[in-house]
Amino acid sequence: MGKIGTRRRSREALRPTAKQPVAAAGERQGWRRHGWRLLAIWGLLLIAYSNSFQAGLVFDNASVIGQDPRIRQATPQNIASILTGGYRYSTNTAGLYRPLTTFSFLLNYAVFGNGSRPAGYHWGNLAVHGVNVALAYALGIAVFGETAPAWALAAIWGLHPVLTESVTNIVGRADLLAAFGVLAGLLCYVRAASAAGRRRLAWLAGIMAAQTAGLFSKESAVVLPGIMLAYDLTWLDRTTWRGRAPAYAALALPFAAFFYLRGQLHPHMLVSFADNPLVNAGFLTARLTAVEVIGNFLWLFLWPARLSADYSFNALPLFGWRASNWEEAKALIAIAVCLGAALLILILAVRGRCAGKPMLFFLAFFFIAVSPTSNLIVIIGSIMAERFLYLPSVGLAGCVVAAIYALVRRNPRRRPATARVAWAALGVLCLALAARTYARNFDWKDELSLWRSAVNVCPGSAKAHYNLGKALESLPGRLPEAIAEYRASLRIDPDHADVHNNLANALSAVPGRLPEAIAEYQVALRMEPDRAEPHNDLANALAKMPGRLTEAIAEYRTALRIRPDSAEVHYNLANALLRLPGGSTEAIDEYRAALRIEPGHADAHANLGNALARLPGRLPEAIVEYRTALRIAPDSVGAHIGLGNALSTNPAGLPEAIAEYEGALRILPDDAEAHYDLGTALARIPGRLPEAITEFESALRSEPNFPEAHVNLGNALAQTPGRLTDAIAEYEAALRIRPDPVVRQIVDRLRAER
Repeated sequence: MGKIGTRRRSREALRPTAKQPVAAAGERQGWRRHGWRLLAIWGLLLIAYSNSFQAGLVFDNASVIGQDPRIRQATPQNIASILTGGYRYSTNTAGLYRPLTTFSFLLNYAVFGNGSRPAGYHWGNLAVHGVNVALAYALGIAVFGETAPAWALAAIWGLHPVLTESVTNIVGRADLLAAFGVLAGLLCYVRAASAAGRRRLAWLAGIMAAQTAGLFSKESAVVLPGIMLAYDLTWLDRTTWRGRAPAYAALALPFAAFFYLRGQLHPHMLVSFADNPLVNAGFLTARLTAVEVIGNFLWLFLWPARLSADYSFNALPLFGWRASNWEEAKALIAIAVCLGAALLILILAVRGRCAGKPMLFFLAFFFIAVSPTSNLIVIIGSIMAERFLYLPSVGLAGCVVAAIYALVRRNPRRRPATARVAWAALGVLCLALAARTYARNFDWKDELSLWRSAVNVCPGSAKAHYNLGKALESLPGRLPEAIAEYRASLRIDPDHADVHNNLANALSAVPGRLPEAIAEYQVALRMEPDRAEPHNDLANALAKMPGRLTEAIAEYRTALRIRPDSAEVHYNLANALLRLPGGSTEAIDEYRAALRIEPGHADAHANLGNALARLPGRLPEAIVEYRTALRIAPDSVGAHIGLGNALSTNPAGLPEAIAEYEGALRILPDDAEAHYDLGTALARIPGRLPEAITEFESALRSEPNFPEAHVNLGNALAQTPGRLTDAIAEYEAALRIRPDPVVRQIVDRLRAER
């Protein structure tokens, strides 16, 4: 009888009472019992993410961090701008309001001094994730009432590789902070149920603060009330509904503040078909596809072997009976699994057994947490992303642990042996998850590795091929591969104007392929005629084609009608006008327009100097512009050469002109023009003809088909005793490159004199 009584007491110890939540048992034991377990998980986390600090500002990080001036300095103006502005500084079409996330980037950039160096941001993400792991552990204590399953929950969830997009990808901090708000708010709610007086008020304040932190970090934290309700419906006996009401009321203020401030922005979400093809799908097709996506989430959690940074068009075909047999089967399996999970929730709820309550709660947790990003309720900006699984996967990890926990407790006689086997298997699983996370972090190292992995996993994604093409285009010697990736993207989505434009940019950089580039620019403009960038790029290509300068100027003017505040287009138009006979005056106006918009445009200052130098009496103004360009960009070879040319017009300025040419050559030793101009200046100074000859020869080594250099070298050699034959040879070389009657007369005269 003693054994039976002991077993009964053990069962009763695991059954929560109406007055005392299970979490209180963990509190009485103190944190000494739990601290070493958390340290063990954190140690594994540090190992699993140790290579994440090498990852650069890839994916959206370059725009969210690299192009947001509000995070550069912690000033009242920037703080106000963050509070009253959208998440993406450059556009309000994303419809996102996440000021707390932006404040965290401000903290990294300005306060901690990380700037654009990514390591500090990665430490920040890992720190928040570590805190969330501790919260997941505390949630496990509250749900299971024991440390072992809570430890397993925190370890499986924290080490799971599907979370890398939220942890290693810096902008995933929004998901980390939102999850912190939800988990912290839920735990405060659990503790508030057993507290009274001031302690209860403190926990209610904690709920309010947690919900505020979550909502102002990412919209998905809206799920906290739903998860609280799931907890209440699972454990109805832990408190009364009257006792629960104040906690729900405490959430009203954060929600009211969030929606009021967000409403002041008048945001509107512009959903791109390329990012989420559900936006153009029928209601039923979109929802069935969304269920299929949830099935994909479940599969990624169970088998995270193939992970991708992108699942946009056409990585996930829309649900339809005309899909391939395998795609149709996957969709039906996903729908069946989701329906089965819903049925399981219903069965567990009806039975109401204590042993099944953890499974019931964590299943409900998953479906509630995934609902804002599932596209089931509203169509959002993406059809699927692994970062959407960060918080919902707490529920999935809880289901795994609940299933194992139930299996261990099923047969009391074999419980110790079963427990040892189960927990040993879980230990091996956690090590495997940590290893996969470590391997996955390498994909986030740079743009090339990220998008190559995405193409390998989702070869049907047009966006993945496009971004891989951009990554390859930025690397020396990889243009052919970039062009191939752009073409692969267009085979999937032929109506993507950006891809046509980037393909044209790549083609224009390949000798002999300008006609193809021009054709691609024209395709992009037929799709989006009101975009300035393709008009500007098309004009750049036309300007390189013989006889098409007038068309180029027309395209620049069209671009300026669309975007009159573009300094770059004004600058490009000025360069084109400068090539027209008599176009210097109009070019000067365009350079000045560019400089009004962007006063620090060094090339515009230098080329304005070139234009002014062509006009009589305006050389002093040109010299001022050259000097301004060099103050902005001391390494501007063009400004050094232009200033040298301007100074060399006056014999007294030759020494200073020579210094400018030499300055250009220190920056770019093989610049043929600088060598030529330096040689020309030296030739005008008595006694320095040998140095001039050396400079002309250097110019020709860099650019053998430089006719002016051949002519000036011939002039210098003709003045050198015993070098007449060499001089004639240089003149003849110039004539072979470009026939010139004057040079022909010089050669004939020298031959006659010889």
